[in-house]
Amino acid sequence: MSAEDYPDTFYARTLRERRAYPSLEEDLDIETLVIGGGLAGCATALDLAEHGHSVALVEARRIGWGASGRNGGFVSDGFPGGYPALVDRVGLERARELHKLARLGNLLLRERIERYNIACGPVQDGALRCNMAGQSKSLAEFCDFMARNFDAHYTHWRRERVNEALSTDRYADALFNPHTYAVQPLDLTCGLARACSDKGATLFEDTPVISLTSYGDRKEVRTARGRIRADRLVITCGGYVNGLQKTISDATVPIATFVMVTEPLGERLKKAIRVPYAISDIKVATNYYRPLADTRLLWGGRVLAWERSPADVARLLKRDMVSFYPDLSEARIEVAWGGMMPFTRHKLPVIGEIEPGIWFATGFGGLGLALTTTAGRLISGAIREADCTWRLFAEFGLPYAGGKLGKIPAQLVYWRHQLGAKFGFSQSA
Repeated sequence: MSAEDYPDTFYARTLRERRAYPSLEEDLDIETLVIGGGLAGCATALDLAEHGHSVALVEARRIGWGASGRNGGFVSDGFPGGYPALVDRVGLERARELHKLARLGNLLLRERIERYNIACGPVQDGALRCNMAGQSKSLAEFCDFMARNFDAHYTHWRRERVNEALSTDRYADALFNPHTYAVQPLDLTCGLARACSDKGATLFEDTPVISLTSYGDRKEVRTARGRIRADRLVITCGGYVNGLQKTISDATVPIATFVMVTEPLGERLKKAIRVPYAISDIKVATNYYRPLADTRLLWGGRVLAWERSPADVARLLKRDMVSFYPDLSEARIEVAWGGMMPFTRHKLPVIGEIEPGIWFATGFGGLGLALTTTAGRLISGAIREADCTWRLFAEFGLPYAGGKLGKIPAQLVYWRHQLGAKFGFSQSA
């Protein structure tokens, strides 16, 4: 496996988990076939393989080629829209159950990194979530809300403490979350795939699926050079589902987000950012960034309905970075890239069964590193033990969102929020 097999990202350039897998060249018979070699697919296949289940995984390109290997690397317990919105939607008791499942994914992923010696570090422990200056609500209220309702204890940082840590006047206050950590996500995904293989799963790369067919209780998947018969399928293609299964495709809106990495900054970085944490802010399209071990700065943000050229991404994200940290205006951008995240119309992740024997997990948006591990555990438990915990996520449903056409209203909503922020209208966190 070479870096040339992937889009040009900092992660591909520094990849350490380099095991390659063959393409499918023959027919195969298996209990469970997982389609999609991202975090959700690898988590599902690994959970099944750990329990001795007969499982195979096919990936159209390379393991971690999509959003799983291109994101900011933040492993968080959160849900898109935040916990107050989740409580409003499902009620406090169900929100507590969902929080426990998100926490399970966070902890299980950390355990697997250590158990399988996955080279995705150095792991950065702790994260700052920053409130934009000029907001009327302090994050102290949110810290109290999470402690009271979810037994999740964050530390509130007043503006003075934020200013000691970060050389920017753009933030009002912040909260410190000790449960969030950051990793190299492409190495993480490839390391999980390695663990799958070592546990007995069969993995194939460069194996796009052409068609899915049901014959009684069995499923048949055709690829370019082979055919797979399975008792059940698990579809985990995220923002790259591309019409593979109509219901899932129609409910998935692929949205692009972007990341860049600077040259090593040395003392310039230490002057601007004086804490070793992952950092994000509360905006509709949040900025998220973290100092790397070699004094580079990784910076991500913005959302669009389409991908941009690396040069455009570098220009836009550098402008964002400099608006927060003017002293970094001379920093050279070493590499920049984008990727497609899967969103649903309700902006919540969904795990479920389209029809008997066809499972899916999608809609993780920008918070998929922990929740994909949760999805793998829940789908595996349903297959192995008929556990029904997955129904907590299935109840969100897969409302029609227009598939790729859904990008148009999604982009209009984003632009509306941008205008609201520019002219001082209120935004939800």
